[in-house]
Amino acid sequence: MAEPISKIRRVEKTEDEVKQEKMAAIKDQIVTEDAAFLEALELVKALHDSGALDMINSALKAKEDIATTFLNEARKEPATNAINNLMISGKLLTDTKPEQTEKLLEGLANAQAKANESLKDDTTLGLFGLAKAMKDPDVNRALRYSLAFLKGVGQELK
Repeated sequence: MAEPISKIRRVEKTEDEVKQEKMAAIKDQIVTEDAAFLEALELVKALHDSGALDMINSALKAKEDIATTFLNEARKEPATNAINNLMISGKLLTDTKPEQTEKLLEGLANAQAKANESLKDDTTLGLFGLAKAMKDPDVNRALRYSLAFLKGVGQELK
């Protein structure tokens, strides 16, 4: 009869064997995913040819300096003002219904077209012409809207 196993010997691979196995795995991956590998190579070649690869590598090497510079610039008042204004503008856009914004933008586009047409007319607009224009329902609606808008702005400026 055979003797019982009393010691377990672990077979450890040499460094060269590990490297060869890794290389074989990489080769198998390239063979099975050849289209993706070729696209990746084309991308790297295009980045290299355009100089972008050097730029990316340099940026990665200088990442701490870039981050420090970016943070120093972001702390300055003009940058903080811009960030705060963007946040407030974002709040305005989230509070406003899309239909209202769309109507307002369409109105602005239409107003610009009408204003451009009016530039062709060189006649002077007098007091009576202004009074007549105020009777126009469209002009009157826009004036009421503008006055309400200005009143709302004025209330917030107190």
